[in-house]
Amino acid sequence: MLLVLVAISYWVIAAIVRYYSKGPKTMRLLRSAPVHTLAAMPEGSTGRVVGKTAAQSAQGPVLHGPLTGRKCLMYIVTVDEPLSNGRWKQLIRESQAVPFMLSDATGNATVDPTAAQTVLAFDSETKCGSFDPAEPVEEAFLSKHGKSSTGWVFNKRLRFREAVIVIGETITVLGTCVREPDPDGTPKKGYRSAPPTRIRFTSSAKHPLVISDDPTTTRPAQNQYQLPSASKR
Repeated sequence: MLLVLVAISYWVIAAIVRYYSKGPKTMRLLRSAPVHTLAAMPEGSTGRVVGKTAAQSAQGPVLHGPLTGRKCLMYIVTVDEPLSNGRWKQLIRESQAVPFMLSDATGNATVDPTAAQTVLAFDSETKCGSFDPAEPVEEAFLSKHGKSSTGWVFNKRLRFREAVIVIGETITVLGTCVREPDPDGTPKKGYRSAPPTRIRFTSSAKHPLVISDDPTTTRPAQNQYQLPSASKR
């Protein structure tokens, strides 16, 4: 009986830890946050928008995934080694991002991903092992971080994963924003009309951006959208 109680206590504690850990907590925050169009996103308030990504200009800047070479705006690469309990221990984590554009049917926004929290899907995974040597690009990535795939006798068992946000991908961004002049916007008719503006998302110490390409956060129900009021048109 004591062993059963200990086992139950262990699983309850593990479930609580998982529930309140950073990843699941961030996902719950994303899914519950109100969704706005870019035109209706309230300045200075926290909200979520969904849109398609684009480079800031034809010249970029853009990145390339270290393992796959995919052109992207953001990437995360991890290298893990197996533990005896069947789990994986992270050896390396490298991430990089560049400022990019976000657009929906109502407008455009600039996104500065510096210091943003990210929830990205790892859609590329490869492994190496005793009789399966690492690919040259994987070995080069390990070497960059002072690691190697070779052991004393056999190759190490490692897992390589890469997540990217590519150009044209639908993502969600949660955070606060400010409005700035839109150099690419079309002015409204009339000499008294206000100049076109666009949203700018940046992180702050109090309100870091959250960026995700998880499908459960990028396909909100239609009635979740907050449409612009007549005064904002």
